[in-house]
Amino acid sequence: MKTVKRAVTLALALVMLTALVSGCGKKTGVTFTAAVVGQITTLDPALATDPAEQIAVVNLYENLMKLRTADNGTETVPAIARSYRIEDHPDGTQTYVFTLRSDARWSDGRSVRAADFVYAWQHLVDPATASPYAELLSMVSGYEQARQGDLSALGVTAEGGTTLRVELSCRCSYFLRTVCTSPATVPRRADLENSVADGTVGNGAYRPGERESGELTLTASDRYYDARRLEVDTLRLLLCDTTEQAAALWDSGEADFACRMTDDAFFSESWTFEPYPRTTLLLVNQMAQQLESRSLRQALSLAIDRTALAGLPGGGLHVPAEGLIPYGITVSDGSAFRLIEGACIDNSDYEASCIAARELLGEIGMDPSAFGGLSILYAVSGINSDIAESIRDMWKEQLGITVELRGVSAQEMETALSQGEFSVALYSWTGEINDPTAFLDMWRSGSIDNVALFHSSAYDILLRAAAASSSSVARDAYLADAEVLLMEQGNAIPLYFTRGGMALRSGWTAPTYDGMGVYRFDTVRRSGN
Repeated sequence: MKTVKRAVTLALALVMLTALVSGCGKKTGVTFTAAVVGQITTLDPALATDPAEQIAVVNLYENLMKLRTADNGTETVPAIARSYRIEDHPDGTQTYVFTLRSDARWSDGRSVRAADFVYAWQHLVDPATASPYAELLSMVSGYEQARQGDLSALGVTAEGGTTLRVELSCRCSYFLRTVCTSPATVPRRADLENSVADGTVGNGAYRPGERESGELTLTASDRYYDARRLEVDTLRLLLCDTTEQAAALWDSGEADFACRMTDDAFFSESWTFEPYPRTTLLLVNQMAQQLESRSLRQALSLAIDRTALAGLPGGGLHVPAEGLIPYGITVSDGSAFRLIEGACIDNSDYEASCIAARELLGEIGMDPSAFGGLSILYAVSGINSDIAESIRDMWKEQLGITVELRGVSAQEMETALSQGEFSVALYSWTGEINDPTAFLDMWRSGSIDNVALFHSSAYDILLRAAAASSSSVARDAYLADAEVLLMEQGNAIPLYFTRGGMALRSGWTAPTYDGMGVYRFDTVRRSGN
């Protein structure tokens, strides 16, 4: 009799468990439509470069960690990693040990294993992959050997099915926040290599549905560990070539959300603005003899009306630069660097700035009429010609300095920069990681990106101190000081930040934005729910 009761109890428990699991993945019937400026040619996480591709990837795949919107920026929370611990070593190296969720599943039902991350990260740094994001793992021990083809040297190992160990060759405060949330470092199945580019099997909140020209439909995955929290059952990504197309979809009511809109000709009051990791600036070649005076470089910066440049027709949704590091870039705790540190450049009173610029020239006894040999190098595309002409006119009008304009092709521009054949160059820099070092490291002595040949021992010391710091607060302070020093030297003259337009229909909560052009839609809810 007891055996019969036990069997009945077990059967009832099994029925209840089945109902619970089924309930976790139940259909809601809710559809959310997003118009995205960009196109999708691949869903391979290692090769996805267009933000539209990366948006699809982060919704099809889940990484060790993920970002969530916070009051002053974003916060980093566990995702496939249920927990982690950090081991600091006396030699300055670190070990991260992640414990994966036991309920993490691929959309075909197989468990997500630590080995899937090992395979993905080795594949990312494999020179045969030719991924533009391989350097994301440059802080992992054995990275250089792996880039030479010895993938086993990379310091990432699986210990059983759910423990992932990562050895870092140095402290890296942005490792969790940036590397472990990146679309490029999501797990990868070795047995599904031939279908990766189509995103057929993922481990994220959504799985691919219909794919047509100009549209990708994603459906909620009932295998997702947090499926019960998904309100949007069907996610439609409408892929647009232009802002005009995205704005039209928004205006017609077909799209609940539109993003990555950059053409101000179609601006509407319903738009809000999203930061983007790009700063347009003037590079001042440190080897240019006619610009060896720091006071002169500072005067040139002060005499630029950044508000006027940002407002030029066809300039998109630019804002005057307040430093080198744009809005959207975050510090160690996920707070926005620019909001925390404030402005390095005061754009509030252009007339006063011009007076200060002329005073600097007077202090060094410079006769503007005798100054010559200065030119502005720029690539002839977009509004670059208008920007260069405006700066030339500002310097002439405010300082009496005459400069020549040197418009060239993109290839000629690249060659001139690499060979140091310029005095001043108009340049746009896009950060590849969400961290201040994405903009500061390019000025470090010996950096391959330091085309202005800038050298400052004090600057290098600040960057080294930031890298070695065990305190996130101290690290952020060192990086802020480095930016201030760079502005004071005048070899980098920021002009404007790039931003994009977005619009969200009332009645919805916003998706999570990473500050780099990528959105996660698993947080979207109808307002009040």
